[in-house]
Amino acid sequence: MLPVAGAYAAQHRGEPVSSAPLTEDERTLRDLAYAIIAPPVTKQRWFLTITDLRTSRMLPNNEPPFDVEKYASSIIDTAYRSANGRYSRLIDDIRADSLRVTPFFTVAARVVEMDTARERSLGGIARLTAGEQETAMARVAENRMLIGWVYRRFGERSRGYKYALERLFLKTPAPISVDAERALRAFDERLAKIPVLTAPVAYFPGNNNGPEYFKD
Repeated sequence: MLPVAGAYAAQHRGEPVSSAPLTEDERTLRDLAYAIIAPPVTKQRWFLTITDLRTSRMLPNNEPPFDVEKYASSIIDTAYRSANGRYSRLIDDIRADSLRVTPFFTVAARVVEMDTARERSLGGIARLTAGEQETAMARVAENRMLIGWVYRRFGERSRGYKYALERLFLKTPAPISVDAERALRAFDERLAKIPVLTAPVAYFPGNNNGPEYFKD
């Protein structure tokens, strides 16, 4: 029921909703996005339920925002045998996200390439109806909105990791903090290499807030 209800909710908010079937790359794009938009605070069912609602579009893609302080507290306030355990958890989260960057944006580049070809083909299709054009352009807008969502989420996660590392070092300084700093630097460097894919599409009926994932 969630996808049906989510599509209705997204339409009500003025977001693009397409009835076109997903391509293999579009489905993979959504599968990869799930692990990125899910909060790194795991084993708490209500967090995952919120992610389910956002993925199905019952909730807007930017609500609730990533809580930097709550993430830091989840590490600092958890009982560990030593400070190394907290740093190790932080390092694992950073490295896990770092490994997700290339696979997601590799698929995203293929999706954008096909969407660009789809847009260009509209002018040459015989007897194209307004409904067919709207369905195609809504899918393009859906894809680009999802890419923008993930791009922003990566930035939020990076800021959350930096905040957590700073607070963790203030409370329990340890030599392993150097490894966490290196992991975070490598993650940020990988994010900085994300290529410019395309400008946002103009199709956003009833909504002037297009996706903003392209880089300056």
